[in-house]
Amino acid sequence: MTTKKGPFSMTIDIRFADTDANGHVFFANYQTFFDTAFLKYLDHIGCSFKWFIDQNINFYYVEATSQFKSALTYGDKIVVSVNISKFGRTSFTIDFEGRDAKSGRLAATGHIVSVVVDKATEIPVEIPKAFKTAVGTVQNL
Repeated sequence: MTTKKGPFSMTIDIRFADTDANGHVFFANYQTFFDTAFLKYLDHIGCSFKWFIDQNINFYYVEATSQFKSALTYGDKIVVSVNISKFGRTSFTIDFEGRDAKSGRLAATGHIVSVVVDKATEIPVEIPKAFKTAVGTVQNL
């Protein structure tokens, strides 16, 4: 697979259900946007969630953060950029940035730390080399 190196991003429509009583995106929903974009990133690099399961492994989110930067409201679109910033032996860190699709204004940032585990035992295992190689096809790490 040949792809252009650079950040992966996807656009997500802000639904009315994504907003809170203040009329802007409820803070926890940024994690849903980040998760959605990461799963599309995995598809993009050829290591879908199913690929992990087929390897008899899984990955668990063990830490997740998001930082509000500016409001998005119903009808807006958020462009979520995905970047794997760090590999450990069994864990990796995914950084996210969400921007208003129209203005480019930064709306949220965050990260997720994920641990690769054996599907049956749930014990952490080494990150597959094939996954690291696939990540390298789209970003410099």
